[in-house]
Amino acid sequence: MRVVGVDPGLSATGYGVVEVVGGRCLHVRHGVLRTRPSDSLAVRLVALRDGLRALLREVEPREAAIEGTFVGTNARSALTLGHARAAAILALADCGLAVHEYAPALVKQTVAGYGRGDKTQIAEMVRLQLALAARPSPADAADALAVAITHWAHARLG
Repeated sequence: MRVVGVDPGLSATGYGVVEVVGGRCLHVRHGVLRTRPSDSLAVRLVALRDGLRALLREVEPREAAIEGTFVGTNARSALTLGHARAAAILALADCGLAVHEYAPALVKQTVAGYGRGDKTQIAEMVRLQLALAARPSPADAADALAVAITHWAHARLG
């Protein structure tokens, strides 16, 4: 089973693709889709949606997972994240994938064993779990791989 994980953001949306073979989770690909801050919101959202759809057609996942919302104290940041999440969810749905959402703390707990781990710790645990030579980079891509790993781990349980 191939799983795509998505860490949405308006400036940078991370993606990570893993392949589940037997009881193992193997790295396929990771990266980031970037938008230009000088572009309008509509142009940026279309770019994210279209970029994800192109990736999905290429890697052909059977499962999709996205990081759930994190609401801090900045309402503008939360709204921007919501826009990016909507574009990503639409791209996944456009490709016929059911979208599984995981809270950021659950992703950290699943991958690192601690729900408040920092980005460096998450990237290192992703590196170890996928037997990569180096930590996946940038952080958005490492987080997306962590989301994909979380979906694999929770799907195995039930």
